[in-house]
Amino acid sequence: MAGKIEASTSVADIVRVCPSARKVFDRHGLHGCGGENGPAESLEFFARVHEANLQALLEDLNAEISKAALQPYVYQETPADTIYRRFFKAGIAIVLSLGGLWGVISLMQISLGKELLQPAIMPAIHAHAHAMIFGWVGLFVMGFAYQSFPRFKNTTLWRPELANFTLYLMLGGILLRAVADMLKHGPWALGLGGISVAVEVATIGLFITIVLKTSRQSVGPHNPYETFIIAALAWFLIQAIFDGFFFFAEATAGNLQQTVFRTALLDAPLRDIQLFGFAALITAGVSQRFVPVVYGLGKPRHDRQKLIFWLMNGSLLLDVVSYVALFLTGDAAWGVPLELAYLLMALWAVLLVIQLRIFTPTTQPDRSWKFIRAAYVWLLVAMLMLPFLIPYGMWSGRGFSHAFWGAHLHAFAVGFISMMIIGVSSRVVPILAGMDSKRLSALWGPFLLLNAGCAGRVGLQILTDWRPNLAYSLIGISGVMELAALAWWGIGLWRVMNLSKTHRPSALRAPAPLAAFPGPQF
Repeated sequence: MAGKIEASTSVADIVRVCPSARKVFDRHGLHGCGGENGPAESLEFFARVHEANLQALLEDLNAEISKAALQPYVYQETPADTIYRRFFKAGIAIVLSLGGLWGVISLMQISLGKELLQPAIMPAIHAHAHAMIFGWVGLFVMGFAYQSFPRFKNTTLWRPELANFTLYLMLGGILLRAVADMLKHGPWALGLGGISVAVEVATIGLFITIVLKTSRQSVGPHNPYETFIIAALAWFLIQAIFDGFFFFAEATAGNLQQTVFRTALLDAPLRDIQLFGFAALITAGVSQRFVPVVYGLGKPRHDRQKLIFWLMNGSLLLDVVSYVALFLTGDAAWGVPLELAYLLMALWAVLLVIQLRIFTPTTQPDRSWKFIRAAYVWLLVAMLMLPFLIPYGMWSGRGFSHAFWGAHLHAFAVGFISMMIIGVSSRVVPILAGMDSKRLSALWGPFLLLNAGCAGRVGLQILTDWRPNLAYSLIGISGVMELAALAWWGIGLWRVMNLSKTHRPSALRAPAPLAAFPGPQF
């Protein structure tokens, strides 16, 4: 007899021998993954990641392959199969231009001016931050959600053409906002800014609608990680509305003193909502669904998902309320609940790392794993810095250290969030492209550069409080290192996405004999 499909057989081998096996994979949640050739991962890996019944899958595939010669099959790619490419490419373009490059230019100006707070460059810094949240983090989250969430739920994407439209809406909103931020206060700035806010809020509303409609199509059970994702989507919308309010508060300020006051009042809560509400919750949700199964880390001894969820949301609300009250009243008593919020944030970070078993040896090694593990190390660094923010300010005699606060945000935004984006995309894209990641670059160059740049920026920014001449003279180099790392990785990922559209054999191929499968023959 001919060969038999086994758990160790790769999906690509199965699809090559039996193109109609695609129908079976689609029923079990694959839905076009890996393009025409299929992903190079084993059947066992596919079943684990998609939470499919391996035994049922084996039975269905072996039944299909026995009749494949009688049922010719032609693979047809749909827009929903490749929608991630446009969002990922747009995210890379944003981070290498309005996001990262603009940030490096501003950092160089800070280095030359030897001052973190320079009113002349604040509009550029705000435009850079906006592009990073909406264009870098936002577009990668949207692309990943459109591509992976339907497959996690074993369903199809609701209204793919509308999902594709949200890309162009978001890009338009980001570009309009960048122009509005850089214009002098006046009708043009307010008009363009107003359009930008409306477009971005509408885009995020459409994105949330598409994700929820897709979820409702699924007959599968609700999973705990979905609670994190739903909360993250809510914070995504809240931060977009708050961000618009922040823009108008600055754009209508009558003088520099009023601008400084409004920025000091609103900027910190906005960044915390963006990073600890939207970015942290979406990353925690995806991590719990993705990281343990993809890297073979196993299940935690004690499931703390509910505790982590409420700590993340509760500490953020306490943080925002306490900060605003402390700022407006000047009553030091509000520093107590604010410090408590920071301690709770550090606690959920530690519990999340334990929950995911990040420091457990992986049974599924991959080039992306070092980014995932480093990202969670940076999460611990960033969140353990928070409880020291108030004591540090008192000890240094500054009351509030903008340098320490900014260093903490950078450790979180670049060390944790950006490192996670790189890690997850470096694992997912080769699978979606039908390429074996073991044959691709190990990415040690971008990994070392990004970590060195991030460590340099965090350390040097704090050092500006103590040795300003030395710190400011070197701090610009850290930004260049980070941008170089992102460009190195981004160009490589772009190339993989382009290669996925080529090197495809004709769909009209004759099925190979079953003996083509590796493994024992019968």
